[in-house]
Amino acid sequence: MTKLNDWLALDHRLTEKATTVANTKFTRGAATVLAHSGDSLLWLFGGVLLWRFSIGFWAHVGKRVVLITALTWIVSTILKYFFQRPRPEGEQGLFYLKLDQHSFPSGHAVRAGGLIVALSGILPVWGTLALFAWGIAVGVSRVVLGLHYAGDVAVGVLIGMGCGVGLTAIL
Repeated sequence: MTKLNDWLALDHRLTEKATTVANTKFTRGAATVLAHSGDSLLWLFGGVLLWRFSIGFWAHVGKRVVLITALTWIVSTILKYFFQRPRPEGEQGLFYLKLDQHSFPSGHAVRAGGLIVALSGILPVWGTLALFAWGIAVGVSRVVLGLHYAGDVAVGVLIGMGCGVGLTAIL
């Protein structure tokens, strides 16, 4: 139990330090845009558009986006219900507390990890690298804004990558 307490204390300290990064209107705004670029409804909408109104490669990308977004939402929702870790205290989390009180794992990080794996096998290398950079930026922005603890994001990405591996194995 002491190892878990040590890890949680480190997680709180890292998160507290990260929240000092977004200390200007510009950095806070940029972090907010990045944080919301990982919203599931955005990815579902884009994926459905690609899947439904494209052909060939882009329809395949759309299908994967829809499937991995749905899978990662289900997995992260179940895990949040099981763990029920409260979100960090702070003003940014107030909006999310109305929708989703739980912090672990970060659904955005789970989605980013899943998208990276599910799309990396079909995107060109530059697309995979861009998606990877975006995923890191989304995760960091969630911590910087005080919406999640650093551990929520780190473990969330790993869970999402596992979802991506599972999905690509059956496609």
